[in-house]
Amino acid sequence: MSPIRIIAAAFVLALIVPAARADGDPLAAGLQDKAPAVLAHLKKKGFANVGVLKFVVRHGDGPARDDAGDLNLSLANKTEVALILANTDERFGIIDKASEFVDREKMTSANHLTAAGRKAFFARKYDLAWSRDKVEPSGFVTGLVTLSDDLKRMTIRLQVFDKTGDVEDLPGEITAATDVETLAQAGFSYTLAPTRQKALIAGEPPPSAAVRRTEAVEGAVRAAAPETNPETPVDVLADCPVKWKVLYNGKPAKVRGTTVPEPGDDDRLEFELTNPGPGTYAVVLLVNGENTLYQERVAPAVCRKWVLPAGAAVTVRGFQMGPNMVVPFKVVRPEDAGPDAVSYGPHAGTFRLVAYHGMTTSTPPADDREIVGDGKAGALMAIARTRGTTRPAGVKPQSLKALQADLRGRAKGADGARGYVVKGGTAERFDTESVYFTPTTDTPVADVSLRYFGPKKN
Repeated sequence: MSPIRIIAAAFVLALIVPAARADGDPLAAGLQDKAPAVLAHLKKKGFANVGVLKFVVRHGDGPARDDAGDLNLSLANKTEVALILANTDERFGIIDKASEFVDREKMTSANHLTAAGRKAFFARKYDLAWSRDKVEPSGFVTGLVTLSDDLKRMTIRLQVFDKTGDVEDLPGEITAATDVETLAQAGFSYTLAPTRQKALIAGEPPPSAAVRRTEAVEGAVRAAAPETNPETPVDVLADCPVKWKVLYNGKPAKVRGTTVPEPGDDDRLEFELTNPGPGTYAVVLLVNGENTLYQERVAPAVCRKWVLPAGAAVTVRGFQMGPNMVVPFKVVRPEDAGPDAVSYGPHAGTFRLVAYHGMTTSTPPADDREIVGDGKAGALMAIARTRGTTRPAGVKPQSLKALQADLRGRAKGADGARGYVVKGGTAERFDTESVYFTPTTDTPVADVSLRYFGPKKN
């Protein structure tokens, strides 16, 4: 496995993106396979411009939620990417991040779970994903994601509605095996069994990718339903090899299960990461889906990471925006954000830690962020494979073909997203140094989400 470059404080981070393959992502492949039929169906209905809205997620027969985690919005973004890549008609418009537009423009009447709320989406013109044109929407695609009771599989049912407010199920469901990142984005936590962690530290060969996936999913199941193992309860924080404290005004917040109290307006938010050892770990620490290193919004595997050798500790005081500059977190009261029946903004309300076992190395990786396709269509969804970012940094493409070329050619997006904890306004000095880190496997040894806020539903 290619080593990961790091830039960071005292032991920090910085990653050069390895080549990504969509054929290793069953969900991305399923969305890509479905996209041509969806486009054909929408064109048959006479649609000219279509947007994709935030999905709702449920576990088994549980309630459908718009705040399960990053998965709600990332699946909508992945679907938007799939439609853009499958589109062969420049005259058929794909709206640019419809949910973020609704949130940004404070369209408080819009709610795709009610007939009246669905009609409210058609009161405005929206930006196209390419060009600077604003267009009237013909319809919106959304979806219901159902995770199986055992968390091993997921099913997506796509839906579409038009200005009448009537919603229609699109034919054919998408089913795929879950993976570690999908479950984590849905808010589930896990740690690998202590015996597996000890084996990695001892240098034993890691199991196959299939075995690693199974162990991670089973760990998430145990953590999600502790009553199934009353004699051996799962405590993901205690079992995580990197010890993690959430600090409000320099004092540890009390954790109950996987929740922490909501910070107050004037609270100073920080995180303390400690590696008591043995072993070396690289950590991705996210606030509302944004990496605390450079506010990246891509999959943790390709994020920059905080690297902690045995005995190391670091206090993360804000978003690290350069080798020696940090911008403190700012707490914004939830009521200021005005949550509605459905929140269309980026997911807010979680802190997440993802830890990888590995070793530091003196060998630098190739300084290349480009994704090289292998000629297969399935290998070209580099963006969809991460968080579904619909374009890389830079000037907005001015044609469908230009946007498709960007999506097929790059793995890193640069979308900022606000949450209830956001970047503050005053930069402070915080020195970091560069190291290189090679993970033992691409499967995290721990992935833990702590929820600090949940919108109140009427």
